[in-house]
Amino acid sequence: MFKKRGFEIQFNWIFVLVAGAAILILFTAVIVKQKGLSETSAKATVLKSMESIIASASVSTDTIKKIDIPNSNIEVSCNRISIGGISKQYQNLILFAPNSVKGDKLITQTLAFSVPYRAVNLLYMTSSKVRYIIIANSDNNLALAKAINKSLPSDLKKEFYETIPTIRNENNYKVRFIVFGNINLPEINIPNSDVTALKVTGNDEKGTIEFWQKTERGWSSKGSSKYLGKSSLIGAVYSDTLELYKCNMENAFKRVNLVTSVYRNRLNNLLPSTTSSSSEQSRGCGGIYNSASTQFGTIITLTSNFANLDISAVIDGITQSSQSPQSPITSLITSNGQAKVNSCPLIY
Repeated sequence: MFKKRGFEIQFNWIFVLVAGAAILILFTAVIVKQKGLSETSAKATVLKSMESIIASASVSTDTIKKIDIPNSNIEVSCNRISIGGISKQYQNLILFAPNSVKGDKLITQTLAFSVPYRAVNLLYMTSSKVRYIIIANSDNNLALAKAINKSLPSDLKKEFYETIPTIRNENNYKVRFIVFGNINLPEINIPNSDVTALKVTGNDEKGTIEFWQKTERGWSSKGSSKYLGKSSLIGAVYSDTLELYKCNMENAFKRVNLVTSVYRNRLNNLLPSTTSSSSEQSRGCGGIYNSASTQFGTIITLTSNFANLDISAVIDGITQSSQSPQSPITSLITSNGQAKVNSCPLIY
């Protein structure tokens, strides 16, 4: 009898342990599933917020926003935004940003891109946890460096130096140097993959930019490109890879192509009425419009096929000219001024 009772007690304990383990596993599975669903929901919410930010950027300019989001790691690539396993593909997305935006606060900025007429708004995005260090040490570059520093949002973690500083590790997940002129990139004791640099040579109208990555042996150049105006230069400040900068600029110039076609069509509709009129004023307008139409055509041709041209070639094409003293952009500015003086409808 005693042995039978002892066996029943042992069996009850085994049953309790098995049942308890089963219940624990069940509740753990439920919790893990709910956590996964919650994380997926949070990621979807952030991705939806990104869609709203991108949509609003197309209609607003010269804006800066600081946006609270669930703590996230947003991965930005050419025409794609990803958060965990969720991603959104876009067509001709214009979003200048680091390839990884981490944290619970987004900083966004929009600026107009003009050639010289406003063609598109450029959208920039970064994290308050990214550290930007701007360095310029000569009078020729100081004014542009100060202008860029002033244009960047005040909420950015940014520093400005007129001499090469001693850089200490402040545990930022990314550090980006923006160096103006012929300055050696500083040494810094921070993990290589987290440190990039941009070297700028030029003025507020155009210039050359070179992308750098810190390596075990120092700094390695990742290639160069061109910028056109401060808004595209600021795009290079936010983009920590040459590939992402080029992708955004290609998309921006595709929009330039579309807007330019609209302007040229409008101009061509004005030409018959001005050329057929016998008044000196109308004939003057016709000559101005013919010249502007030619420049519009040059810009359309340059921005229509990126299979044969890169960003540098497009920028050089619309800011330089081998056939006339003025570039297409300068000629359009001149023609628009002449239209105003001659009381003609403005070109743009």
